[in-house]
Parts: sequence; C-alpha cells; structure tokens
Amino acid sequence: MASKTLLITARSFGKVDPAHIARLREEGFAVLEFRESPDMDRKQLEDTLPDIQTWVVSSYRIDDAVLSKGERLRLIIKHGIGVDNIDIPAATRRDILVMNTPQVNPLAVADLAMALLLSFTRRVVEAHLNVVSGNWNQFLGTGVYGKTLGIIGLGRIGLGVADRAKGFGMTLVGFDPYVGEQVRMQRDDISVVDLETLLRTSDFISLNVPLSDETLGLIGRSALQQMKPSAIVVNTSRGRIVDEDAMYEALRDQRVAGYATDVFEEEPPVGSPLLTLPNVLCTSHIGWYTKESMKLLGDQVVDSVLAVYGGVTPGNILNPEVLSRVSPDFWRNG
Repeated sequence: MASKTLLITARSFGKVDPAHIARLREEGFAVLEFRESPDMDRKQLEDTLPDIQTWVVSSYRIDDAVLSKGERLRLIIKHGIGVDNIDIPAATRRDILVMNTPQVNPLAVADLAMALLLSFTRRVVEAHLNVVSGNWNQFLGTGVYGKTLGIIGLGRIGLGVADRAKGFGMTLVGFDPYVGEQVRMQRDDISVVDLETLLRTSDFISLNVPLSDETLGLIGRSALQQMKPSAIVVNTSRGRIVDEDAMYEALRDQRVAGYATDVFEEEPPVGSPLLTLPNVLCTSHIGWYTKESMKLLGDQVVDSVLAVYGGVTPGNILNPEVLSRVSPDFWRNG
C-alpha cells in the first residue's frame, strides 16, 4: 500500500460532503473505507490495520488489543468530540497521536434536545402514527410554558438549550461544578443551583455533560428518587451518564414520567428493555447529524490530518507528548 494510507471507519465522514475524501486523495493519501455498522466484519477490519498509518474513527472501540495490530499506525482522529471509545494512554505508550474535532456546532444538539422534549410532551410520534394508520384520535399532551427546565451541564450545548427553552417561556435552573459560578455572574435568566435542588424542583431535565468518571451513572437510582414523578429526562450527551437499569425501573414503576434519549449505553440498543416502554422516546445518536455540522467536522478532520503531516501542531492533539518521540521524517515519508 502507499505510504500515506488512511482508513475511514467513521460512518459519515466523506459521505455528506465527498469533497473531504477527494481533498485527502489529492494530497497523496491512499484512502480505505470500512464503515462502522452493527453487522460489520470486525476481523476483516482489524486485519487491515498493519498497513494503516492514519485512522478516522467514529465510535469503534479502539483498545490496546486493537492498537497492537496497527504496526504503522501513528494517528487516530475522532470524527466528533467524545473520545471515550479510544484508549488514549495505550495509544500514547505506542507513540500514536490521538485527535478529536472539537469545533462542532453545539446548536444542532441543542435543537435536538428541545425537539425531543416537545415531541415527548406533545406526543407527536403517537399522533403521527395514529393518523397515518387511518385513525383520528387526539392525544392529551403537556405544556412547557412556565415549567422548570433543569439543565445539567452549562457548556455551549447546555446554554444553547437554555436559550431555546427561554423562548418557550420556561423557568431555567442549571448545575455545573466547573462553570456554574461563571454562568451565575453572566446570565440572570438561569438560576445556578446544586444538583439535589435541580433534581427536586425540575419538571424537565436536560443532560448536557461529557462522559467522565464523575458523570458515569450520574442519573442513577439516587438521582431518580429525588425527581418529581412527573419529571421527564432528556439525554443528548452520552448513554452511560444514565444508569439504564435504574431508569427502566423508575419508568416502569412510574416514579418518573418519561425518558427521551438520543444515546444509549450500547449502540445500537438491541434488546434494551427501555425500548419496550411506552414512556420512552428515542433517536439513533443524531444530535450532531446535520449537513452543517458534518461539513464542519469533515473540514476539521482534513485540516488536522494535513497539519500533522505538514509539520504543524494543531491544538486538538490530545496527547502532544507523542510528537517529541516520532521522527519528523515519518510524517514526510511514512
């Protein structure tokens, strides 16, 4: 294979905008596409790794065992922000750079959070299915005006959700242990509170935090017990932020009213008991999946790869110490 061999497993990279792949080929990369899917042949994919130098990945789990097969692998770039599927310490030990694409459009996820909330409260999916099946029943919904929305995570996405909810006349409370005080000083439309107060007082709760040791299982049995029985949880962050077993039990026993989610602990959620419940609304991890966001993500992937091979150090390298251990000749010659 050519010295600059690039593997694409990311589901969407180059599909929404083919110019991204064309640009890489123009720069001399031999591009191999092996798209991630539930029924993909993992062995066949991993058999290609000894020849791969750069890997554009989506959610494929890259652990030390996988990395050990990439004899020439020197760069992994995530087509997205979250890198919880990549063992960065293992990659670092093997002198493999890891990058993500952090400059994404947070408004797309905020849009979906509100869409999920409104679709759930107004029972849009039920009404649609009813009409197309030839019926004309009405479905009693729940209004959002004057209700309290609790926003867990006050970064760009969380604040985007706040802006949208404000337009619907909702009362806003927020929790964020890192930027909460900053938001308190900058915005008078969001009451920054502790997590317990947010859980206890919110009619709706929007999850907008990254997955970390601190947020893993954040919404578990204890958190669910503190919520109102009428509460609806909206999750557009990561599936493992919610303890799905605990959520299933709370929904089944009507200790919370609903769960609207774009993400699951395992994706796709084949066999998940949550899918059997009438008070669950779900989508297939489409939060960032808009034409505008995909173009922006793709631009970052291409620009980042070309920067590294061109001897430039972009700011989205997550383990920059590796650069000092890889000869510049490698990037020039492969």
